[in-house]
Amino acid sequence: MNYSELSDFEINKAVGCVTGEATSSEGAFNLVIRNTNGYKFDPCNSWADAGPIIEKSGIGIMPMLMGWRAATEKGCRDYTSIANENPLRAAMIVFLMMQEHTCPKLSYSEEINAAVGMNHDKQR
Repeated sequence: MNYSELSDFEINKAVGCVTGEATSSEGAFNLVIRNTNGYKFDPCNSWADAGPIIEKSGIGIMPMLMGWRAATEKGCRDYTSIANENPLRAAMIVFLMMQEHTCPKLSYSEEINAAVGMNHDKQR
């Protein structure tokens, strides 16, 4: 799956689904809801939401000339790296890519496809 084509809402929804952190959403408001307290879950834009995922997953974020690069080797067969203007979005894309590489017998793609609803018509 090309996660770079997904909106922040779709990535947040997929990350919430994979981590179990947030499995509810309200598409009309592009809102992913945290299971534990009902607050917004927005790892593409919140260091408080993304930080623990980045740390636990061993994802590194580094500045580039034009934006940011997130990368990891942890749990992957290959080096995984994504560049984006938003460092947290890049890190969450790397996190989702890691899930596919970490468990070759398990396909998170079906789970993620169901989570995001494969709706790419939304504004990014």
